[in-house]
Amino acid sequence: MKRKFNLFGLTLCLLLIIGSFPEFVSAQEISPAQEQEFIDAKAALGAAQKAQAEKYAPEPLKQAQDLLVTVEKARSSKDAVKFAQASRLARAYAELAEAIAELRFQEEKYASTQEELQKAKEEIDRMKKSQ
Repeated sequence: MKRKFNLFGLTLCLLLIIGSFPEFVSAQEISPAQEQEFIDAKAALGAAQKAQAEKYAPEPLKQAQDLLVTVEKARSSKDAVKFAQASRLARAYAELAEAIAELRFQEEKYASTQEELQKAKEEIDRMKKSQ
């Protein structure tokens, strides 16, 4: 009986020691594929900024930027899982921001065209009435 207790105590002590240093348990090298996901996320963010997401889709753009900060923190702590997850999410939010920005830009352009068309119609009507 005493031997089981010692084995249990030793196991418990090892678990407590390992649990005290989670960076040793979760530290993993970031793979080239994961690094590519990060590069793709940064490229997607650049595309969103180019599409004027700051103006048209600031919320998802901010999410993407915040997630890229999380990616950098995960890199420094060598948390490959968090690095990959945050990279994928950052890319998704950046792509969402770009899509929203493009849609809102097109809506603005459409509204402007409609306004110009209405003014042209009114001008044509005035010209007809004056003849």
